[in-house]
Amino acid sequence: MKTVLFDIHTHQPDCNFNQAIASFSIGTEPMDDRAVYASVGIHPWHLTEADADNRLQTLEEALKQERVVALGEAGLDRLQGCSLDVQTAVFRQEIILAEEHRLPLVIHCVRAFNELLQLKKELRPDQPWIIHGFRGKESVAREVLRHGCYLSFGEKFQPDALRAVPDDRLFIETDESPESIDDICRRIAEARGVSPEELAAVIDKNVRKVFFKG
Repeated sequence: MKTVLFDIHTHQPDCNFNQAIASFSIGTEPMDDRAVYASVGIHPWHLTEADADNRLQTLEEALKQERVVALGEAGLDRLQGCSLDVQTAVFRQEIILAEEHRLPLVIHCVRAFNELLQLKKELRPDQPWIIHGFRGKESVAREVLRHGCYLSFGEKFQPDALRAVPDDRLFIETDESPESIDDICRRIAEARGVSPEELAAVIDKNVRKVFFKG
């Protein structure tokens, strides 16, 4: 089977939609009809207490589309958005929805890893959790890995944290970067001491296992 270099999280309007999961935030942007594979979630930046219920209802409807292969991005952010209590309440509901729909959860987390892992321990989800755009230190990477999470890396990353991730927990992404997934692959491969082709094969295997249950 041919190896495909897959971008697991992108907001780029000109991405290769056949080899990327396009991410859309419920209530703030429409889903692009060109997206072959999509993830949908309630971004903590775009959330208010007043519209939480409406966004959750809209999310439930969006999850019924066959092209939706993940829920997210969703999560917690101490630096931006509404109160952490409101974010946590909505994120808890998104975790439950991901379980009900048997979808991996793509997570935005900024300075709230303790709260994130507490929810994981409390709810004990079966579906994979992927921390997208990880830029944290090696110690944080090892802690979330210990709790069973996957890590996805993009344009900016800590090399020590990147090298701490085993092959079977690794993804790459463009997110909002203008840099191509091929260029990001080359830089991440160099930091890990492997060829871009070797890294692409690792990512392809993980994508099939997590997003397409292959």
